[in-house]
Amino acid sequence: MVCWPAWILISRQRRAVLTIFRTDQPVRASIHPADSGAAKTIVRREAAVTVNYQFLEVTPPSRRGSLGGPPLVSPPRLPDRSAEPEDGAVREQLVTRLLPVLAKKPQEEFNVFDVMRYGGHERQLSDVFAWLLDADGTHKLGDAFLRIFIDEVNRGIGGAEPVAHGAYGVRQEVNTAEAGAGGDIADLIVEGDKTVLVVENYYTSSGHGHSYDGYLSFGERGGKRSVVVLLCATQNSAEQSDGWEKASLVTYSRLAQRLLDHVAGDDRYRRDCAAQYSFIDQMHKRFVKGRKMNDDALIDFIEAMCRTGEAGRYGLRPIEPAAVQFADELREQAKAQFDESREFLQRAKAALKNYASEFLKGQVNEELGHEYITDVSAGFRGRYEWTVNFFTAGESEAVLQLKFGPSAWYANEEKGGDWGTDAWEETVPAGQADYSQLFITRNRKAIRQSAVALREVTEGLAPDDFRLRDEIVRFVRDRP
Repeated sequence: MVCWPAWILISRQRRAVLTIFRTDQPVRASIHPADSGAAKTIVRREAAVTVNYQFLEVTPPSRRGSLGGPPLVSPPRLPDRSAEPEDGAVREQLVTRLLPVLAKKPQEEFNVFDVMRYGGHERQLSDVFAWLLDADGTHKLGDAFLRIFIDEVNRGIGGAEPVAHGAYGVRQEVNTAEAGAGGDIADLIVEGDKTVLVVENYYTSSGHGHSYDGYLSFGERGGKRSVVVLLCATQNSAEQSDGWEKASLVTYSRLAQRLLDHVAGDDRYRRDCAAQYSFIDQMHKRFVKGRKMNDDALIDFIEAMCRTGEAGRYGLRPIEPAAVQFADELREQAKAQFDESREFLQRAKAALKNYASEFLKGQVNEELGHEYITDVSAGFRGRYEWTVNFFTAGESEAVLQLKFGPSAWYANEEKGGDWGTDAWEETVPAGQADYSQLFITRNRKAIRQSAVALREVTEGLAPDDFRLRDEIVRFVRDRP
C-alpha cells in the first residue's frame, strides 16, 4: 500500500523517471524486490523515504475509478534528474554523443609546415624566424614580430634589466668560438646598438653540446650587453644544464600565438597581405599545441558538451586541471559503458544463437521445403565474434550469417575485411546503415540490413515472429 499525495519515483540505477499520479485516496501497486538491490527514493510532500524495492508497474485509477475520489490532478512538472552524474562525474549520454566526434579521423587541413616538414629541423625554422625578425621583410609587419620576440626574451630574464626595443640586425649560422678553437655555431644573432641576442634554436630546451659561456662571451665582444636565448618547441628543465639554465627561454607556441593575435584583428593586413596572413595562421596551427582538428569537428564537440549539460566545465578555473579532471571522468565513464556494452553483446549473441537453433533453422527449412540449414554455430572470435553462422550439407563455409554490432560494421564498412574489397557485391550504404539492427550476409558476397532490431533479440523474439525467416528465404532465392 502506498499512501498519497506522492510525486515521483526516481531510479538512478535505470536512469528512468516514473510519474505517479496524485489522488486523495490510497492506490495499490505491485512491489517486487529489485534485482540489483539498489535503493530507490519516493519523494513525498512530508519526507523522503529510501526503500530497497523497485516499482515495476503502477496503474493509476481512472478519473471515475473503483476507488472513487475527485478527478486526477496532473503532478507538478519536475526536471528529469535521472541522467545527472553522481559526485561530479560526467553524464552517461555525453560519452555516446562525443564518441562520433572523438573517434572521427578528421582529414588534416593543408599546412605548408607539414608539407615542407618544417618543425623537425632547426635550420628550416631559423630561416622562418630570421625572416620574421627582419623589420624590412616581405611579411609587411615592420618590427612587430621583433618587438614580440624581445618581449618574450624579457619574460625569461627574471629581474634583470629589460632588453630595449629598437633597430636590430639579424644573422644566421654564426661561429661563436674563439679563433682557432673550432666551431660553435649559433643559429641566430640578433644585434642592436647596445645589446646582442645570441639564439640557440632547438626542438627542446637544451644546449645540446653548445657552450653557453661561449655564446655569452661572443655577444660581449664589442662591449655590448649579451643575452643568450633558447628558442624551442618544448621546455624541459632537466635538459638545461652547464649554464643553459640561465638562458632566456622562448617557445614557438608563445611567439606564434602572439603574432596571430597581432594580425587577426587587423582587417587591412588580412586583406592586403592575405598570403602572409595565411602563412602566419598555418604557423600558429602547426606550433600552438599542434592543432589537428578542424573547426567543424570542434563545433561538433562543443555542441555535444552543450546538449549533455556539460558546457559549464568551460567556465572552470584553472583551465588545465579542469581539462584533466574532465578527461579522467570521461575515461571512467567510457570504460564502464564499454565493459557493459560488451556484456550486452554477449547476451545478444547467446539469445540470437538460441533463437536460430530452436526456431529460425526449422522455419527456414520448412519454407524452402527441404533441409537447407543443417547446422548453426557462433564460435567466431575477434572482429567476427558477433556472428551466428548457418551451414548447409556439403559446404565447409557458412552460406548465411546473422551479424550485429561491431561484426556487422566490419563486414559492411570494410567491404569484406580479410576477403578484400572485391568480396562484396552488395552492401548497405554507410550513411544508411543502422547498427542497432541485425544484418544478414549471403555467401560472403552480399550483406543486407534486417528489419529486426538488436533490442528485440535481447528482449526475446517470439516463436511465431517470421521476419527473419522471410528475409533469409528471400535472400536465398535472390542469390542462389
